[in-house]
Amino acid sequence: MIVTACDIMNFIGTNAEIEGLVLEYDLLDQVASGGSVAKTMLNLKKFAVLNASHRVMTDRGERPLAAVLVDKAIEIARKERRAAALLEKLERYLNLDGYSLMFSAVDGLFDTRKVPSGFTISMPAFVELPESASEVDLLLDANGFEVAMRHLDSARENITQRDWEAANGQCRTFLEALTDAIADDLYGAEAASLQGGLAKRRLLADRGFLSRAKHEFGEGNGHAFLPGLAKLLHPDGAHPGISNQSDALFRLQAVVVTARWLLKRHEAVR
Repeated sequence: MIVTACDIMNFIGTNAEIEGLVLEYDLLDQVASGGSVAKTMLNLKKFAVLNASHRVMTDRGERPLAAVLVDKAIEIARKERRAAALLEKLERYLNLDGYSLMFSAVDGLFDTRKVPSGFTISMPAFVELPESASEVDLLLDANGFEVAMRHLDSARENITQRDWEAANGQCRTFLEALTDAIADDLYGAEAASLQGGLAKRRLLADRGFLSRAKHEFGEGNGHAFLPGLAKLLHPDGAHPGISNQSDALFRLQAVVVTARWLLKRHEAVR
C-alpha cells in the first residue's frame, strides 16, 4: 500500500513540491533531500516503508505517515490523465491491507460524478483482517508450512496482477495445503500413507481436530463448513472473466480468517 502510494506520488512535478511536503510534515531529520524529485521520493519511500506508523501533524490532527501518503496519492491521482488506472491500482493494494477507497458525489455541468475522497477500513475493526494476515504469515513460518505459504503469497500476487481466477484457485490450494500440513504435523504416521486433500481432512476429523458434530467437516450432501468453503473458493475453474476484484478479495479474506482459526487450534493442541 505504501509503496504504491509513493509510486503515484512520483507524479509530483518539482523537487520544491516534494521537499515542501517533507517540510510540512516535519520530516527533515528523517528524509534527506536527494536533489531531484525521484531521489527525494525514494528517500521518503524508504523511511515510510520502515516507519509506516510514524505520527505526523496534519490539519486533521496527528495521523500515521502511511495514511497521510495514501491521501496525498489519491489527491495526485485525481489530477492525472491516467487517474482511473492509478486509482484502480491503489485500491487493489488498499484492499489487500483491509482498506477501501471512499467516494464523494460531485455535481458537474451535466451530471453527478463520484470522485475518491479518502480511504477507510473495509471491514469492522473487530475483524482485524490485516492483523490476521500478519499472524497467519508468522504462524505458517513458525511451523515450516512452506507449501501453504507459497500458495497464499501467490493468491495475493495474483490479486495485485488482476488475475482474479488464478487468485481464487490459489486460495483453494492454500486451504488444502494447510490442512494437509496440519495433518502431517500432528498425525504423521497415519497421514504418510494418505494422498492428501479429502483423506487428510477426514483424518483430522477422525482424530478430533475437526468436529463433525459442530459441522466443521462432513462428507456427502451434508452441510459442513470446510467442504462448503472449498467449493466456494473456486467453483468455476480458472477461466478468464468468471470472477472480479470483489469476489477474489472476499475469497482471500475468507481463507485468511479460516487459516488463522486452524493455525491457532493447531498451536493449542501440539
